[in-house]
Amino acid sequence: MKIIGTFFNSKRSLALLFLTGIFLTSCGTNATEKGKKETLKEAIQTYEDSLSKLQMDPEKAKDITSLAQIELVNRYKAYFQAFPQDTSSADYIFKTHMIYESMAAPREARAYADTLLQRFPNYKNRLLVIESLGSSYDINEPRDTAMVRKYYNLLLKDPKVEAAKKKDIKARLSRLDLTFEQYIMQSN
Repeated sequence: MKIIGTFFNSKRSLALLFLTGIFLTSCGTNATEKGKKETLKEAIQTYEDSLSKLQMDPEKAKDITSLAQIELVNRYKAYFQAFPQDTSSADYIFKTHMIYESMAAPREARAYADTLLQRFPNYKNRLLVIESLGSSYDINEPRDTAMVRKYYNLLLKDPKVEAAKKKDIKARLSRLDLTFEQYIMQSN
């Protein structure tokens, strides 16, 4: 009987040791994850600050190359790939979208905007993202009027969009046969 009691006690001890190990490992993972999150955020903030300082001086702003922008995008990507559900990831995906738009890389910009809308359907700048997508398909060649219609119709359905903006969107949708430049010239 004493052997069986020792066996159960050792089994209980092993189970307790095993559970303690899992607990400590998970706590260590959270601490490591938190450290990684903060490290990535610091790297992003430092780089953003450096680029912001350069942009304040018009002469130095010319020195900001697409390589510098890609480096910032890579930092954003590192964060949102490591923490895909984190709310900061939504902001970094948005910023990635905007950088690609500014670099005249519409395919990449659209891909990140679509990802943002899928992962974070209630994103704070959702309407801006949708409008950006509609404009991207309208302005960039080759134009895709079906996609312009898709995104502008999403804006029309949203109650947060002002009536004046809805009027402008409807006017644009009525003349999708014209390129954006032609539409602007005709409107003026």
